[in-house]
Amino acid sequence: MTVYEYEYPNVRRATYTGGACFVPVCIKCCRFVVEDNVIYTNYDGELADQPNATCSRCGRTKMLFEGFF
Repeated sequence: MTVYEYEYPNVRRATYTGGACFVPVCIKCCRFVVEDNVIYTNYDGELADQPNATCSRCGRTKMLFEGFF
């Protein structure tokens, strides 16, 4: 169980091939974001440290990472 499950109990999740699961909320201002169709990973399977969504207020940003399923 993660902390995010309690903060966003009935919010949809953005899931990607490979099992990465995100809460589509901006990490800066907590608004809902438009997620990218593709996320990038490193060669070893770790998530790349780059923006993966667009916020209407902040522009390019990252979503809250919830974990792998």
